[in-house]
Amino acid sequence: MGELRATRRSKRGIGGSLADKEPLALPCGGVSGRPQPLPEERAIVERAQRGDRRAFERLYRHYASTIYSYVLVPMLGDRDDAHDCLRETFMAANRALPNYVWREPSIYAWIKTLAKNKARDLLRASGRRQRLRGSFLEHVESVGGPPPPTTAGEEEVRRSQLRGKIDAILETMNPRYASVLRMRLLEDRDRKGCAEALDVKLATLDVLLFRACRAFRTACEKQGVSLAMELR
Repeated sequence: MGELRATRRSKRGIGGSLADKEPLALPCGGVSGRPQPLPEERAIVERAQRGDRRAFERLYRHYASTIYSYVLVPMLGDRDDAHDCLRETFMAANRALPNYVWREPSIYAWIKTLAKNKARDLLRASGRRQRLRGSFLEHVESVGGPPPPTTAGEEEVRRSQLRGKIDAILETMNPRYASVLRMRLLEDRDRKGCAEALDVKLATLDVLLFRACRAFRTACEKQGVSLAMELR
């Protein structure tokens, strides 16, 4: 297949490579299914295995768009998640490449398998995040006490009091747990922004959020706050 037509924006990636750029949704030539191997691809892969950045970038340019459009977007159903997963896929490929054993006719099947595994991991994490979000918000409602009043002024007072109670509980927690809960669930910041702010990988962020929600439950119990449901 041809190289990517363009990228929406470039960012610093693996050693400055193109593996951290975001491709357009469709590859050149309207490719569907398995792309054609690069000319002399085995030699390119061997150079990439020895640390040749240009060789790895060439593999990325050749295969990233197909992986994104025909593997990740259909599996995840969300372009932003697909971009995140594409980045994780090629970062994993770069790390694992020295141990890769060549199989004819190309490296594509190996990269595709990595991408599918990353997508499955993200889907599992996404389901867990939704459950955690629901649990956390239900806990927040239990902290808030009685149902909300009817007037706008009373509602504003109640929200302010509720946030004060939540902040008081968060202050008793591990600072990193408190930070991820504030950013991800209270401020509704995206995963990528939270991960960058906390200087962690996306997968690490998901684990951190899971542990933070459990810690929030424990902190509420220590303060005698009755919770509506268990975090599992």
